[in-house]
Amino acid sequence: MIEAFSKVSEASKLLLEKGLGVSTGMEALGMVGHALRVHRAYIFENRTQGTYGRFITDMRYGWAEPPTPSPLANPVLRAFSFRDFAPGWVDMLEAGMVVACPTRDAPPTMRELLERQGTQSVLMCPINPTRQQWWGMVAFEDCQQPRAWKPEEVALLKSLSRAVAASVRHGQMRSSLDQVRNSLRAAVSRTASGH
Repeated sequence: MIEAFSKVSEASKLLLEKGLGVSTGMEALGMVGHALRVHRAYIFENRTQGTYGRFITDMRYGWAEPPTPSPLANPVLRAFSFRDFAPGWVDMLEAGMVVACPTRDAPPTMRELLERQGTQSVLMCPINPTRQQWWGMVAFEDCQQPRAWKPEEVALLKSLSRAVAASVRHGQMRSSLDQVRNSLRAAVSRTASGH
């Protein structure tokens, strides 16, 4: 477990220094997933789609311990309505709670999806860059046994989730600063050209 704690620390440092991107997301998931002996790990992002603001969840980053099939190969996990699959889980994650469940105990539609992927047990933790914002979630899967997740494994996932949240928050702040900078540049150039 000490190795897993040091891997979460390494992953947190990586995400804060380099930001959340394709390579850093996969590398962070791989470090922690391998140390925890899980078979797959994901980072999902929530968004709203269309004029009616339909709630959609997208798999952004995924990692799998070979020879487990990559989660990136599953098209169902891109832009799916998580609430349709597991409304109770969505309520729990939105409330900041962790979902730890063997596949056999999952809601029926979610259980079918997990069984098709060969998942035996799942552990999910929300990503909250701010108190008001449920951005997404980090998920671990065991594909060999219906694992009873230990408190220290849950604690590690929560730490990784906080690191992802901090990286997302930094990215949002950088984006806001860039917008302010661009607006100021535009205002200055309008003033300079006499408009």
